[in-house]
Amino acid sequence: MPNELRPLIEILRDLKSLSLQKASGFFFVVTEDNHSCTIRLHGGQVEDVVFSRHRGDEAVKLLARVPAGRARFQADPTRSSPVQVALGPASLAWLGGGFERQVPDVPAPAPSHARAEASAHADVASLAPAQREILGHIALDYFGPIAGLLCEEALGRPGSIDRALVELASNLPARDQEDAFLDEARRALGLSR
Repeated sequence: MPNELRPLIEILRDLKSLSLQKASGFFFVVTEDNHSCTIRLHGGQVEDVVFSRHRGDEAVKLLARVPAGRARFQADPTRSSPVQVALGPASLAWLGGGFERQVPDVPAPAPSHARAEASAHADVASLAPAQREILGHIALDYFGPIAGLLCEEALGRPGSIDRALVELASNLPARDQEDAFLDEARRALGLSR
């Protein structure tokens, strides 16, 4: 498996091929923005998926949003530790070949979220200077002095506002901190209910 950026669908086809070969080991994926995903296989069966600090079905949903990355497989015929989080049937079906035709089941947002959801998917270029400043102040509370650099990186790349916020949040050490940051930032930018 070459170490160059490839579309996610090609990477998942490699995973499917390893499953058909009844391989055991770790399938590592590194996204184009350097987030990591580890998929553990045992006897060709996907046992666990970890994406950044997310695990299980949530990790699979995050992986489904990745456009491209690099991948490699490291064989390990032993089962080193028990699986902590079981994958749901929808995630297993998607990883087993469903990626060819659909994304994993993600609950649809409630109708009252429609307007907020649309603005969350607006491009970061649409953020007004005042909104960027507000986000910078919020980030400063969570990240300290490095906040300016992290905001500059996340907001400097093309993509949705929500993508930039999630990228920023991924730099926090704990899930509850990520959630708190995302809630506060989305509320301040008018992206929440």
